[in-house]
Amino acid sequence: MARRATFFKTVRENGGAVFIGGGYELAVPGTEGDRHPAAVEQLKRAYGMLGYDIFLLSPADAAVLSGSKVQAPRAWQPPLDEPALVERNVPGGRLAFVLFPDSGRADPAMEDRLVDFARELRAKGKYNLVIGVSTWGSARENAFIDTSDPVFDIILGSGEGPGYSGLYMWDNRVLWVRAFTKGKSVHTVTIPALPAPGEKVVWTPEQSVRTLAQPLGDNIASAPDIQAIFTR
Repeated sequence: MARRATFFKTVRENGGAVFIGGGYELAVPGTEGDRHPAAVEQLKRAYGMLGYDIFLLSPADAAVLSGSKVQAPRAWQPPLDEPALVERNVPGGRLAFVLFPDSGRADPAMEDRLVDFARELRAKGKYNLVIGVSTWGSARENAFIDTSDPVFDIILGSGEGPGYSGLYMWDNRVLWVRAFTKGKSVHTVTIPALPAPGEKVVWTPEQSVRTLAQPLGDNIASAPDIQAIFTR
């Protein structure tokens, strides 16, 4: 966590980045009942200091917070019943982040509404990219990508299953990135030039988009204020 803070600081100095926490930051799948309230308080304080632009809680994260009686920072988004939009202006344009609802189970009717929601955003012609943020786990995300129209340019996934620094789906029309569960790396997605608003992108890997799983190893210094939270 302390190394993540240092890495974030370096990225912020270069400008133009959006920082996203996509679920299971507080509770690795299957550990919901294992978190001591004091540990949850430490995690909440540390994540609150990292300054995420979007921090979407999974049902498991929400269960951990509920069980500990710890209040989440106001900017954190609890699990949703319907899709939600978060807009972010970046150099060269505007991004639409669509937060995926998550009831903890598959919901085909809701997934149809999610596709319609993203399609309507693109039709407005005001967003350079439409990006999904999911806490569904790899199996459900994969099924959604395979069976739905490629309305999203990028899907940032989390939850049970393998992590991916970048899989290109639907003939490179959808980039799927999934967080690793151990928390020892941070995914970055770099887009040198945004497509025109409303345009459906076809990615050219390592040219129109670059992805990286950045290891948070010993070569990255620990931020003292974050480190102090866990060493008191």
